[in-house]
Amino acid sequence: MLATLLTKVVIAAIVLIILLALLGRRILRSGVFLFIFFFIYISDNFLMVVTIQYPSLQLIPARTWEGYLTSNWSGKLYSIVFAFVLLYFSRRVLSRDEIGLTLRQKEGSLLACGLVILTLTGWARIVGINSPKGKFDILTLGYLALMPALNEELVYRGCLLGILNKLLPQKINLFGAWMGWGAVVTSLLFSLLHGFGFNNDLSIYIDAIALRNSFVSGFIFAWLRERSGSLLMPVIAHGMEDFFFFLPRML
Repeated sequence: MLATLLTKVVIAAIVLIILLALLGRRILRSGVFLFIFFFIYISDNFLMVVTIQYPSLQLIPARTWEGYLTSNWSGKLYSIVFAFVLLYFSRRVLSRDEIGLTLRQKEGSLLACGLVILTLTGWARIVGINSPKGKFDILTLGYLALMPALNEELVYRGCLLGILNKLLPQKINLFGAWMGWGAVVTSLLFSLLHGFGFNNDLSIYIDAIALRNSFVSGFIFAWLRERSGSLLMPVIAHGMEDFFFFLPRML
């Protein structure tokens, strides 16, 4: 548990240093938003860790696939509920549209987003076919298709990206989506959470492939969020990527 918590703290420190450099003198006017940003990040990861550490908190028992992939249903559910509660109390500073909590899609975005999702899904399937195999587990597949997408898109492409878009509003048009530093920073954070950490002996491990793939996926999810104006497309993309990456590994 110590190694996991240390990983989350170090990642938070890295992101904070980057944000301080990007904000410059604006840091004095950004305190409230930075507090909310890191409070959401820390709370999300704390709930993940605690529900695994203390099984009595698990509404649905956690499962492990092939010794490394844990289906933490309860941690994800707790985080989703917590995020909605926090967003309710923060609604005056962070609106639903800024988070992407709408089913309404920007005009002309469906075709572009659909093509990106299909491409991402095809890429995930190819990578999955060429990855190590394991036993078929329908409950793990169900978890992968639903919970990471719902939880992580709400937190990273919803709450955290919405906050950074307010702090760092400068954007460029990237293939029809207005993208800024918020997309880059949240993608880096997403990448570090998947490919950087400390082992139990507190030695550092770095998975370069996981870092690269998670950054690319995170940036694509952010693009879908900005292009469509909604979290719906990144949620669909995230769920399909995870599902079609692991399905061929289980067959």
